[in-house]
Amino acid sequence: MTDRLMDPDDPRPVYLRIADELRRAYQPGVQLPSVPKVSEEWGVARETVRSAIDVLRNEGLIVSWQGRGTFYRSRPADDTSESGIPTNPVVLQQLDAIMNRLDTFEARLTAIESARHR
Repeated sequence: MTDRLMDPDDPRPVYLRIADELRRAYQPGVQLPSVPKVSEEWGVARETVRSAIDVLRNEGLIVSWQGRGTFYRSRPADDTSESGIPTNPVVLQQLDAIMNRLDTFEARLTAIESARHR
C-alpha cells in the first residue's frame, strides 16, 4: 500500500488516489495489474479499484478487452502529428496491416473481375 493512499490530510476518496497512482505508472501499451491484485496490494475493495479504473477509462487513458486485460493507451497528443497523420508506432503498425489486407482484397477482386470478363 502506498503512503499517498493512507495520507490522512488527503480529503479525496481512495479511488481517486488510486487513479492518481495508476496514472503516475502510465506507460503506453503496458498492461495494468488485475483488479484483484491491485485490491490486495492496496488493501481496498475490488469495487474501489474498478472505480479508479473507470476514471482512467473516462479520461481515455486505458482500454480493456475481455479476456486480454486492461492496457494504457497512447495519449491522444501522442497519436498524431499536427497534420493529423498518426505517429504512434502501434497505430502505424495497425494501419500497415490494414493496408496490406486491403491490397490483398483488391488483388483478389481484380482477379475475379478479370475471370468474369473472359
